[in-house]
Amino acid sequence: MILQHLITFCRVVETGGFSRAGELVGLSQPAVTRQVAALEADLGAPLLDRSSRQFRLTPAGELVFERARRLAAGVSDLREAVNDLVHHDRGRVTIGAVTTVGLGLLPPVLSEFARQHPAVRVLVKAGRTADTLERVLAGEIDMAITPNPVTHPRLASIPLCRDPVVLVCSPERKAALPDPLPLEELSRVDMISFQAPSRFRTFVDAILEQYGVYPNVTMEFDSHEAVRMMVELGFGVAMVPQSAVEEDMASGRLVPVTVAGLAEITRTTCLLVPRETAHWHEAAEDLKLVILRHFQVQA
Repeated sequence: MILQHLITFCRVVETGGFSRAGELVGLSQPAVTRQVAALEADLGAPLLDRSSRQFRLTPAGELVFERARRLAAGVSDLREAVNDLVHHDRGRVTIGAVTTVGLGLLPPVLSEFARQHPAVRVLVKAGRTADTLERVLAGEIDMAITPNPVTHPRLASIPLCRDPVVLVCSPERKAALPDPLPLEELSRVDMISFQAPSRFRTFVDAILEQYGVYPNVTMEFDSHEAVRMMVELGFGVAMVPQSAVEEDMASGRLVPVTVAGLAEITRTTCLLVPRETAHWHEAAEDLKLVILRHFQVQA
């Protein structure tokens, strides 16, 4: 079986015809027909039902098309990866980020990198911590920004900056609360929260539990953006990463609430990189250095 036969077969299915497929792969219609026939002979099963004017996939054809399409995509990714390795000045680099961290911290870093490396494409994959971790381990992304250090034998966590968790509410809500808020009152006020289970919710709940505080959660959402919006509308208070609400606090849409007796809660934003970087191209190393310089971390 020849890889090109699988690719040609995919193009036939995708375009719905042998002539159009031939135009895409640079072959004549008879050559395309011969390649599909050779693939069917090699597999020992018909892949296309040609009994009607418009061919249809046989069950075997559906299976082959699905697998062959993944193989073709893998080959394309391989070619791009090799090209990136050889031509680091015009390659690509992929970075993952937990959504709230990425929104707050990545834009200035990426702008700085783009000025220094205008021909390098940067792909950003945003998601939750667990998904981002899996992508780094699988080699789908070169590095990641995470809201907390990650302990793994194949990964290194480089601390970048501290990100305090702050209690915020709307100015109108703040006016109705005692200042500072007594610690015991924190269990009684309406709390808008990030949904459970999640790393952030588990982290915050564990800290508050040490103080005997069990939040009265009246609303929970799967994004800090939704939490922020509900708090701005005056539905309650929220414990949120400061990086997620800095603009709102600067504009006065949200205000901090001081809780008597509650020590600062903080997370450490980290750059997550593979310990083994032999496969890295220079563009990935360049982005890493730009990130470290931006946060004034010694390389």
